[in-house]
Amino acid sequence: MKLQRLIHHYVKDLSELDLEILHYIVEHTDEVVSLSILDLAERVHSSKSSILRLTKKMGFSGYSEFKYFLRQEQQHLIVEESEKQIYDKQLDDIQQTLDYIRSVDLQPINELLSKSKTIYCYSTGFSQKKPLEEFSKMMLSLEKRAIILPNKTELDMAMPMITSDDCFMVTSVSGETADVKENLTTFHMRQIPVIAITASGNNYFARNSTHHLNYYCSPFTIGKKHSEVISLITLHCLIDYLYRSYGIYQLTEG
Repeated sequence: MKLQRLIHHYVKDLSELDLEILHYIVEHTDEVVSLSILDLAERVHSSKSSILRLTKKMGFSGYSEFKYFLRQEQQHLIVEESEKQIYDKQLDDIQQTLDYIRSVDLQPINELLSKSKTIYCYSTGFSQKKPLEEFSKMMLSLEKRAIILPNKTELDMAMPMITSDDCFMVTSVSGETADVKENLTTFHMRQIPVIAITASGNNYFARNSTHHLNYYCSPFTIGKKHSEVISLITLHCLIDYLYRSYGIYQLTEG
């Protein structure tokens, strides 16, 4: 939701009272769009002036403009769901990801995986870790060692052990995770090859890796709260395809 992104943007300027008011608004948006400022103040046990100050902190001229913003957002969500069904988005993302990966020449990546003594795998989030864990297990069937580095602390501890005879595989959605950028810079200086797998688009990981693969994951709104979420099923598809491609490479090269 745009409102949640706004909250994240201005969070440093918001007081605890502001956050309590916003929590109520997020949870009861359907009601708030029809409430006057006095009615809302009563619901959140606050004052008219507190709500007015909050809306101005978030860049609005006042409560009326803020309420108009909420109405527009609600209408946008309704239109979006009616025009593009949730299942259609899922199928589109899967098809785009498969079309993309089929168009990529995976020979250089397969050669890198083949010559690497160890594939060190790291994800920037919990959800991205699951497909990497499956990849690590499946690579055992191909007699290839892929080690999962479960968190940033262990990644930093492993840095001296990773050499140019290995490779580093990282999965991310944004490809902009700040605390991993330093690691990628170090890998570049030490000539350690990096395979970055991120959502589609230009990002830091893509620009600072030896090989880059991307998947499609369109956000969609779901549920009565109109929660905006993404599914990483396409990341699973891409990594599974990469495993199969390497297995075929072993057969043809062996």
